[in-house]
Amino acid sequence: MNNLDIRIREAELADLELILAFIAQKSEFDGSISGFAATAEKLQKTLFCDSPLVRVLLAEVAGKAVGFAMFNASYSSLLTQQCLWLDDLFVQAPMRGMGVGTALLKHLAQIAESTNCGRIEWTVNTGNAPGIAFYEKQGARILENIRVCRIEGDGINLLAGK
Repeated sequence: MNNLDIRIREAELADLELILAFIAQKSEFDGSISGFAATAEKLQKTLFCDSPLVRVLLAEVAGKAVGFAMFNASYSSLLTQQCLWLDDLFVQAPMRGMGVGTALLKHLAQIAESTNCGRIEWTVNTGNAPGIAFYEKQGARILENIRVCRIEGDGINLLAGK
């Protein structure tokens, strides 16, 4: 790992287009660009409002953003404790393996510790072997017996009786 000077900071309104670009890059990396529906307007309404739904950390090297983490509070009824849900973690390809992802996760862990969170959780694509290896190296357990369930769009409307 290189000894880069990696700076982690909370995103600001001026970073809106940068965050949108990172989400698009991650969507492409995940192979889900066809489902990409994020807009600057939607992001502004959910990130930079009176009660933000999510927070974004930006990783910078030499003053240039090279990665991001998007996360929000969640809750565990088993722990009866707040947790953090890591929705996205993305580092641009040339910077992977250089400590940027580790720095983002470390900062997120510091937030979790300071707010007495019981755990940090996220998903990883089963085909993303480098990502799985990275997360395990950071101390994550990959839970094979849990599956993500999702209802979206028309499925929500149908289930809601619309």
